[in-house]
This record gives sequence, structure tokens and C-alpha cells, in this order.
Amino acid sequence: MTTDDSALGGTWGDNIRHLRNRIIAGVFVVLPIFITYAVIRWLYDTLYIYALEPIGNVLKVSFFQSEEVKEATKTVSGAVSVDNGLMGDVMLSSLSMISLFLILYVAGMFAQSRLHRAFNWIMLNVPGVKTIYAAVSNVFNAISGSQGVRDFKRVVLIEFPHPGIKAPAFVTSECTDLGSGEKILCVYVPTTPIPTSGYMLMVREQDVVPLNWDIEETLQGIVSGGITVPKNVTYNAVKSN
Repeated sequence: MTTDDSALGGTWGDNIRHLRNRIIAGVFVVLPIFITYAVIRWLYDTLYIYALEPIGNVLKVSFFQSEEVKEATKTVSGAVSVDNGLMGDVMLSSLSMISLFLILYVAGMFAQSRLHRAFNWIMLNVPGVKTIYAAVSNVFNAISGSQGVRDFKRVVLIEFPHPGIKAPAFVTSECTDLGSGEKILCVYVPTTPIPTSGYMLMVREQDVVPLNWDIEETLQGIVSGGITVPKNVTYNAVKSN
């Protein structure tokens, strides 16, 4: 192989590596955008199917079917009908969204009320439903801050999945061992890159190390696979002098 052939081969290899690196960089730029869009689209579709569409159907049947409303809509906007006109679609979507906000506002007024407690009692006494409802309700109560705020926001390090390796975990609750009287922590260990799946473990409080990251920094580090973690970490327990 001549010197020119070797130089040409090196230039071609450099171009291939440069092209590959640019494509990989483009993937990391575009992928968060698509994932964010997919999550928002899923939330919107869920909201539309289970809330906005049923509310819109009720409004259409009970309100927009009257001849008086059709005539008023035709006079004001020039739309032929609410079912086919653009103005009717905009009005129906706006009213559905406003109705949903009003329903949520009214529901918020009954939070922690006797009616809400009665509804919870009914749900917690229905076989097959109480297990799911209790678990979901406890999670949302912790997130909203109505109970266990301090414990839910504690971040610790535990030895997982085996001794010598530590993983970040969120303390969700505490209990006491009947045999030894030791405090036992119930912790949630999320997985990468989707922190909504993970493991619920029970560990002794003396076996965990308080982590100097807050909950947002920890979640970002888990989702990014460790790329965005803070520079410093309390990996080993701080020993008092």
C-alpha cells in the first residue's frame, strides 16, 4: 500500500467516525424531544378519551341540540351547524375544558371533607377495588404533601442489588421490628431510565446512608443513567468525631 492509499484510507475512516459521532449526537438531541412529545400526547389522549370527549358529548346532546342555540350560532358566527362548523368545534372544546376545570375545582372543595371520607370508606370496603384504590391513594397523598412529606422526600443510599454496590432510594414510610425494636425503612428503588418501575425494599435505618442530593437531582440522575448527577455525593456514612 502506498503512502497516498494510506492517507486516503485514514481520511475515509475519519469521515466515517465524524459522521457516526454527528448522528449519535443528533439522536441525543432529538430523542428527548420525541419522548417529551410522546408523554404529553399520551396524557392528552387519556384526558380526551376519559374526560373531554364524554363531557363534550353531554354538552352536545343537552345544549347544542336545541333549535334556539343552533339559530343563535348561525346568526352570530355564520356557521351552518355546531356539528360541522369550525366555530362549533371551538365552542364545544372550550366548554368541555371549562367544565372539566369546574369539576376539578368542585372536587377540590370536598377534599378532606366528610363526603370525601365517606367515599373513601366505600371504596376501601369494596372487594377487589380496595387494594388498588388504597395503593394509588396513598401514593398521591404522599406526592401532594397531605401525609408523610418529610419521609417521602428523603433520599438515601442502600446496598443494592448486593453488598458493595449502592443505589439511590426514596424513603416512603417507617415501621418498627417487633423482635429487636429497630426502626425499619420502607424504600423505593427506581430503575433507569424509567423511574416509575422499581423495587420496594425494607432495610434497617442504620444500614442506609443519607444522600446529599434532593429528589429532583436524584430523579434526573436516574433518568439520564448517571450523566447529570451532581459532582459530590455522600457515598460513605459520615463518621462523627
